[in-house]
Amino acid sequence: MIGLFRNILAVGFLFAFLSIYSQQYTVQLFNTDNGLPQNSVKDIIKDKYGFIWLTTENGVVRYDGLNFLVHKNFPLNSQRFTYFYGDPGKDSILTAVDYGKTVLIHRKAPKVINNIKRWPTVIVRNNINYHLCVSNYSYSPSPGVSFFMDFQKGRYLITQHSFVYEDFRSKLQIKLDVKPIYKNDANAFVVDGFLFYIDRDARKVKKIEEGKITASYDLPIVTDVRSKIFWNRTNGQGFVLNNDTLYRCIYINGILHIAKLIHLGGISESNLMSIYYDEKYKKLYLGSSTEGLKIVSLTDFVVSKNKTPKSPSVFYAIQPYNDSCVITPAGEIYSRNGLVKSKNFGKNISYFLNFDQYRNIAARREQTLFIYNKRSDFTDFQSISTGEDTVKDFFFARGKYYVLAVKQKKGKTEFTGTLSIYEDWPYKSLKKQYFFANEPTKITLTDNGDILVGTIKELFRISTRLNKIYNITGKNELSVRDIVPTADGKIWITTLGKGFYLLENNRLIKLPGDSEGNLLSPHTLLEDHNGYFWIPTNNGLYKIKESMLLKYVQKKIFKLIYYRYSKEAGFNTNEFNGGSNINGNKLKNGDFVFPSLNGLVFFNPLKIKSYYPADIYIERAMVNDKEKTFENTLMLSQENRRVEIFIDVPYYANPDNIVIETKLDDEGAGKWLPIGKDRKLLLSNLGYGTHFLTVRMLASDQQEYVFKKIRIIIPPFFYQTLWFKLITGLVLLFLLYLSVKWRISFHKKKNRELEAVIRLRTKALSQTVEDLEMTQIKLGKEIEQQKKLIGTITHDITTPLKFIALTSKEALDYDETNTYRTERILNSIYKSSNQLYNFTKTLKEYADIYNEYRTDETELYSLYELVEEKKILFDEIAANHNTVIVNKINQELMIRISKNILAVIIHNLMDNAVKYTRNGMITISGTDENGVVMLEIADSGIGMDDQKIEYYTKLQENIENEKLLLQKYGMGLHLVLQLLQMIESKIMIKKNETKGTSFQLILKKSKK
Repeated sequence: MIGLFRNILAVGFLFAFLSIYSQQYTVQLFNTDNGLPQNSVKDIIKDKYGFIWLTTENGVVRYDGLNFLVHKNFPLNSQRFTYFYGDPGKDSILTAVDYGKTVLIHRKAPKVINNIKRWPTVIVRNNINYHLCVSNYSYSPSPGVSFFMDFQKGRYLITQHSFVYEDFRSKLQIKLDVKPIYKNDANAFVVDGFLFYIDRDARKVKKIEEGKITASYDLPIVTDVRSKIFWNRTNGQGFVLNNDTLYRCIYINGILHIAKLIHLGGISESNLMSIYYDEKYKKLYLGSSTEGLKIVSLTDFVVSKNKTPKSPSVFYAIQPYNDSCVITPAGEIYSRNGLVKSKNFGKNISYFLNFDQYRNIAARREQTLFIYNKRSDFTDFQSISTGEDTVKDFFFARGKYYVLAVKQKKGKTEFTGTLSIYEDWPYKSLKKQYFFANEPTKITLTDNGDILVGTIKELFRISTRLNKIYNITGKNELSVRDIVPTADGKIWITTLGKGFYLLENNRLIKLPGDSEGNLLSPHTLLEDHNGYFWIPTNNGLYKIKESMLLKYVQKKIFKLIYYRYSKEAGFNTNEFNGGSNINGNKLKNGDFVFPSLNGLVFFNPLKIKSYYPADIYIERAMVNDKEKTFENTLMLSQENRRVEIFIDVPYYANPDNIVIETKLDDEGAGKWLPIGKDRKLLLSNLGYGTHFLTVRMLASDQQEYVFKKIRIIIPPFFYQTLWFKLITGLVLLFLLYLSVKWRISFHKKKNRELEAVIRLRTKALSQTVEDLEMTQIKLGKEIEQQKKLIGTITHDITTPLKFIALTSKEALDYDETNTYRTERILNSIYKSSNQLYNFTKTLKEYADIYNEYRTDETELYSLYELVEEKKILFDEIAANHNTVIVNKINQELMIRISKNILAVIIHNLMDNAVKYTRNGMITISGTDENGVVMLEIADSGIGMDDQKIEYYTKLQENIENEKLLLQKYGMGLHLVLQLLQMIESKIMIKKNETKGTSFQLILKKSKK
């Protein structure tokens, strides 16, 4: 009994559900002009991921509700596909084209496989080819074709004359007594996995299980010869088309039901090839052999209007007439099904309609109110003149009438307003009146008895207790469209051009609108029992949960998202109408009614679904104009300057309600960027490295999101890698090191060279300075010696010259000639002149030697030969004195001492020796002792007294300071001492043991 009751409920619900959509639908047509590769749609199926798949004669097509993704470049001989088979629940959908090859649709993508053994489409029994039968679209419509159907326990083999069941385990065959073929197709169909046979003779539909008929159903629509059965075992659905009406076959609780789905005019049975119904989105997919794909959307919204030609379809003010109908100012009564009847109120203003306290209907024509009496079924009425006032709104509450009216300013197009409160009846027994400078638009009474009045510029609160008017908007202008109290005591204000507000504690709180700006001018809002607000606008109907608005008011930390319904949902137009005293109604049967520019929109808000996508797939990208598939990681290169990432979402409702946002390389807080309606993300000029793309998609009215993250890897060029940078850094450091080292070495070398040059120049300069100093010293010495010499010469030469002068004068003074005296004077002059001659001769010789010494560059010569030359000069003189000169110097002794100076020294010493030696010997000897040449000239003459020896010895030690005593000792040895000083040599004078004097010269060999 309980099961039967459940079946009755199920069937009742099914019929009630389907009857709602029997006439309300919208149609979309797709063909080669807008997405399909070919106009013949053979089969339609939905996979486990939510994508719709189509087979055509030019490829396999995937549809996600927005785009068609065509696959037609398979490695097959043909791209002509027919039917689907397999198991969508196991992610295994197949379609065959070439013999032995099948296209497998797995994980949202098709690929070619060899399936002849695992998924055969043709089997052979007794030389008969049996073709797989999974839908009404057979492999071939030709006569004589045989079919097979596989079930869990057995297989059915269907030929022209037999219908046989074969058990897989026992191999037992059962032949059924039925007619197997009808119009070249198997006379059977499968719904929800169960096999049904059409017995056209008995006008019954029979259920077959394991080769036996287990149930029979009386379904005339199915057995009617004018009916066409459309079924698809893969998606488990069955349909019956009869006289342009489509019925659905549903197997529930052991009973096969046939229910009317929709009446579609112009459907050709011959052209219709495949049908799929998406229960979630309430969409019907019709595949045609010539016209492509039709998508029929069954709607929950119903548009009602007068179907009489030229009848007005624009509606404004409406009021509930009964539980399921509304009435217009013209007196027309409309239900979901259209015009019910008309009270013929006449040409009343469309923007005003209301009830008085007795439920009489109040309408208006200019400055006249018409009150239609409810007791007379609104046939009787009375008129009330309002004078110069034009009534905008009024209502009865708390025993009083509140009338809001406008009056035109004299001579102007602007209006003022009044709020009048009456005790009994409008324009009678006036109790209170309030005036407004601008045109009023709406009036509402609050729970505490205050009155809210909206104008085209302000919102006022009137305190009836204090009898005061408060301007809530202040200095801000706000054109009020409607004032709506809700069940929770909140008051919402809709405006023209500035969105809508929450009035809380006499403060207006603005709510954000939609991304398209349509909610800037909402007409009104209605709240349903689930807490959703329904907001009509000039471009669509919006829905949002009140709790989300209040949550935003409290925190303002998230973006409000509104759900939008458009023409696709079943409206004739997206433009709803407002500006009336009432812009939407709630009926007692639960329906909401909104006036629009083309009809009245009826709907039950509790039955209207919000469609949100369940999942998001990011696995395709267009890289360099070639499609690339990936899973969670997308590999790119830096050469890919433009990359489009496809965001695939199977969603078949209004695409405006898909909210997809992305963030790139931002794990924390950051701004989410919206994706366009084409669901493509353009990436350009991404740097190398690993990037993370996070995508989120709105999934519910509570603003819950589905997240998806993919990794994008862009390998660096070799010169951007870490190892290259390290190596490059090391190389640069090494080069820098070498450069620095080379630079340092270069500078060191330069410094060494400069130092060498400096040293050389310093040495040369030092040498020059030294030479100059030496020259200066020498010159000083020479000057000093010359001073001394000049002084001595001056002193010594004066005496002989004076003596000669005196002697000469004496000779001149005597006139007489005296021989003795003359001889004496001449002898004196001779001796003085000779002395002076010898002195000047010696002096000249010294000067010549000094001049030669300055420029003389001494070469190596033989000392023996030099002495020998001087010996030859003095041999004759010595012989006259009976004296012998002996040269004992070694002939191999070579010296570099200035030859001229040494020659003068030897000459003077030999001259003195020869001069003072008689009948004796002069011996000259020389030795070389450790770089010093010892040259000795010894004579056996009269010798030099001790006083002279002492004088010359002291003079040699202090020759620079001593005065030269030339007048006493002569010029010779003084000259020798001067010359020895010049060659940095010494002389030693000593007496011989016997007689005579020895002059021993100590000479430096290398001195000039």
